[in-house]
Amino acid sequence: MNKRICYLLIMLLMCGIISSLPAQALSKPGFFSQVNADSTLIRAPVVFKDKVIFYVYTDYGPFSQLERSVIVNSRLADLSNYKHLDPDSLRIVEGNKELTIEYNHKPIFAVTSADSLIFQKPVSEIAAAYYNILATEFIPLATHLSMQHRILLIGRTILFIMGILIITLFAFKLLGKFLKSITSLFEHLRRKHHEGMVVRGLRVASAEQLSTSARMIINFIRFVAVILISYFSLYMVLLAIPATRTIARQLQAYIANPIESVGNGILRYLPNLFFILVIIFIAKYVIQFLRFLFKEIGNGNIHLGNFYSEWADTTYQIIKFLIFFFVIIIVFPYLPGSNSPAFIGVSIFVGVLFSLGSTSAIANIIAGIILTYMRAYRVGSMIKVGDQTGELIETTLLVIRIRTPKNEVITIPNSIVLSGHITNYSVHAEDSNLVLHTKVTIGYDVPWQKVTNLLLDAAMRSDGVNKDKSPFVNLTSLGNYYVEYELNAYTKSANAMPAIYAELHRHILDTFLEANVEIMSPTYNAIRDGNAATVPSSTSRSRVFDSETTSDKVKRFSKNYHTDSEDESKITQTPESDS
Repeated sequence: MNKRICYLLIMLLMCGIISSLPAQALSKPGFFSQVNADSTLIRAPVVFKDKVIFYVYTDYGPFSQLERSVIVNSRLADLSNYKHLDPDSLRIVEGNKELTIEYNHKPIFAVTSADSLIFQKPVSEIAAAYYNILATEFIPLATHLSMQHRILLIGRTILFIMGILIITLFAFKLLGKFLKSITSLFEHLRRKHHEGMVVRGLRVASAEQLSTSARMIINFIRFVAVILISYFSLYMVLLAIPATRTIARQLQAYIANPIESVGNGILRYLPNLFFILVIIFIAKYVIQFLRFLFKEIGNGNIHLGNFYSEWADTTYQIIKFLIFFFVIIIVFPYLPGSNSPAFIGVSIFVGVLFSLGSTSAIANIIAGIILTYMRAYRVGSMIKVGDQTGELIETTLLVIRIRTPKNEVITIPNSIVLSGHITNYSVHAEDSNLVLHTKVTIGYDVPWQKVTNLLLDAAMRSDGVNKDKSPFVNLTSLGNYYVEYELNAYTKSANAMPAIYAELHRHILDTFLEANVEIMSPTYNAIRDGNAATVPSSTSRSRVFDSETTSDKVKRFSKNYHTDSEDESKITQTPESDS
């Protein structure tokens, strides 16, 4: 910090040395020398006390160069009658396509676009050059100061500069204390949060990262503060010295001109801003009204003919998107810089990126709208999409989310849902009930009436089954070795299907165990002599069927179940895996 203060003092001292040079040394003779050397130009001199102050090169309205020079000479003569002329009273005032140099609001000389054509320079730069000549050439000639007054002015300037230096040193000292306190604060926070910044159990930044960030913030504050203090100190010192006030005003213009330009731009933009705010205000309250309306429709408090309540949220989202879209279209021409080529180019580029990158998103949105108005499902329904089964917990324009019986949340894009098939278990569960079904296979040795009664008993024992509607059993298949039975039971709780199925299976096992019926599908193999004829004679067939009843056949077939026989002429029964 001490080095920076020394550098600042050296810089101020150099400015003081430069400001002590004669005023003529600070003027820009080269600015007018090129134009003065052109003999083809018509010019009229402005003379004060037998000295040419500057030349007039252009007409102004009905006044020629000579007439303008006479008028300016008269104005300068009037100013010379003032007891004291202060260069600070000179001003450059912006007018209608011109800049006028004034003294105490009295015009002296006007610079127009015609001068810009002569000098091939901006009007503001030409006006600054004329201002500098008046401040450094005319005012010293017109001012009559006594030696005592001159010494008083020099002393006042020195005291003013010393005051500025003292204030600057005090400002740097305050800056050092302020940065020291900030450093202490960051150090305290680092010791307090030695594990770093943790938000809701998640470490956002480590202690080392926080220390590095703190140092960067402190260095940035120090850099900006030093620049600002040095700038304003230099500006005040240059402004205190009459010969360097032009430089001071130029420094002031470096900050004042951008601020003034931004301020004027904001003022000019206020009508457009007001229009945009009105449009946004109207759109906001229209959206709030629509949100309330569709929320009531979704809750069932408002009925609109054939408009279903599950359509409310999607319809609201579509209308809100359309409102946003039209608001952007209306507001776009009123945005600052909307007509500039850069703004148009960036808009086209963003539009192309959006078009190329949002193909799948648009497909999902369209699919979500179609699925909503198809009424394929609603939130809370038990559905099956592909091979995923679960409760539907969320629907959006892009995806749906289902929660499986294992409490897993699966996200499925709407385009995949639309391209596949959807099974909705809940759509008729409340009114006409959902039919749960499960299958068992029992051998032919168990009567079908007994199996049917056992299955119906198991269904009636299950709590999730609707007792008001009687379950029923279908014999769906007569296989080679077993009969396939299908138990069907009604339920209103589609979302509890996994639990009901589990309970139903438990009771099936219990009822069959209590009846001593084995749930097994046997396989029968016949081992015989292949040399004998495969077609029995009519006499042997009649003798066998006449002498042997059905029960005797069953006993004979089951006599050697799960045994091995060495006699190839008898029928034996073995598991399929041993065949």
